[in-house]
Amino acid sequence: MASDYGDEAGSKMIDDFMRFAERMGERAMYTRAAQMQKAFQNATRSAQEIAGVGSDEHEQPEWAKLDMQEFQGIGDYDGIKGIIEDRLAAHSVSSAWFPDPETGKEYLLFRIADAKEVWQSFDELSRETDDACAKAAEKIREQHEKDPSRDRDDRTLDERAEDAREASAALEAERSTTKALSKEPRFQEMRAK
Repeated sequence: MASDYGDEAGSKMIDDFMRFAERMGERAMYTRAAQMQKAFQNATRSAQEIAGVGSDEHEQPEWAKLDMQEFQGIGDYDGIKGIIEDRLAAHSVSSAWFPDPETGKEYLLFRIADAKEVWQSFDELSRETDDACAKAAEKIREQHEKDPSRDRDDRTLDERAEDAREASAALEAERSTTKALSKEPRFQEMRAK
């Protein structure tokens, strides 16, 4: 898989989508991919803006930060961070993560000299998201064809949980009417003198 993209980020993205689809369903996987793609595109624009910061080299700061709040709003943020780290490493970008405890936000810190590589990394991830999602869906279908017993419910976890709650409530209601109709034996307590 890494040969498809030239690094591990593409392979991690496919694996991430597959795990997500197996937990939440294929429809949710496509929604996640769209969210990730949008976040990658926004990060690309932000990094491009940072690359143009300051015209005088003496006034220009050495480090820049990229707000990762949009990525934090997408499930399994740590998995997304791994994808980003791998792609940045493929472009030889030194970066660090800075969580701000006051705001709850996390920032990607990188050297301004690497801004071009940073936006190129996010741009590549944005362009590869649809393809990685399609490959993950294809691999899932192949797995289901090889082992039909692995077929899973296409509903999301929330939908299945709601159905389970409804079934449980129906069973409970049935039990309460059945208990009212049948008389159970009553036991008396016997005390020894």
